[in-house]
Amino acid sequence: MIELTQKRIYIFPTAAGWAFLSLCLVMLLVAMNYQNNLIYAVAFLLISLGVMTIHYTFLNLSGLRVKVVKGYNCYSGDMADFLLQVDSVSKRSYEGVQLGWKGQPEEQVNLDSNQTQNVHLNARTGLRGRFSPGLLKIETRYPFGLLRAWSWLEPEIEILVYPKPSKGRQPVFSGHEGEGDHPGSDDSGDDFSGLDEYQPGASTKRIAWKQYAQGRGLFIKSYIGNRDRRLWLNWEQWPELSVEQKLSVICYWAQQFEHQSIEYGLALPDLVLSPDRGPAHLEKVLIALAKFPSSHLSGKRS
Repeated sequence: MIELTQKRIYIFPTAAGWAFLSLCLVMLLVAMNYQNNLIYAVAFLLISLGVMTIHYTFLNLSGLRVKVVKGYNCYSGDMADFLLQVDSVSKRSYEGVQLGWKGQPEEQVNLDSNQTQNVHLNARTGLRGRFSPGLLKIETRYPFGLLRAWSWLEPEIEILVYPKPSKGRQPVFSGHEGEGDHPGSDDSGDDFSGLDEYQPGASTKRIAWKQYAQGRGLFIKSYIGNRDRRLWLNWEQWPELSVEQKLSVICYWAQQFEHQSIEYGLALPDLVLSPDRGPAHLEKVLIALAKFPSSHLSGKRS
């Protein structure tokens, strides 16, 4: 919880504030030149209003407390959502307070006395990995827009950005492996599931000769066993892709198999997750993909 005190708040005139100050000075010069008491009175009234505005603009931030409650993981390129809590240590109400991450969209908060309000702020993400939204700006131009009071905060919050899903070549189903076995590439089974691109070393019994005779190219038949529908998202199944492309393809198929209620495991160079399914398992897979080091030796770009 970060509290806005006098040391944290800055205040400066806006363009309208400078115009207002110039008007007051002009009126004073006119009053002095013509010795007009009415113009003196109006000029001093406006100056008094400007001084009071400084006080009220400052108080519209002073005493606010801001806490970043939680950040939600998201996919690369999406808007990350952060939940903030704003309340007050004073009994004043606050009007027209703007909150936003640096360079990101802002949200306006109106806070009654003794009230706590939740605010959702978004920030555009970039590459996958750990993401921090940076500085948080809080400002107000209350009550007349003549002055701008603001403060910069740096809350300690970090989320994970998952790879952006990208459809690629579908991985093959496993055979009848045990839970502790390493991922295999056996496609033995009973149910025909489709055609995959031919891979060197594949059995000639699995080649789709009919499609080859029709001039459609060389494909291999894929089968799914009735007893075992577990699948391995194996890093080595996409040797032609770069590190980020592999992670994006794995992310895509993890979502697809989760949606289809198919058990799937993850096999990265330094991490193996046993086949499973469910939201918790999907989250484990996505976190592993987000944290995967870009400089891994097995991930050199082709």
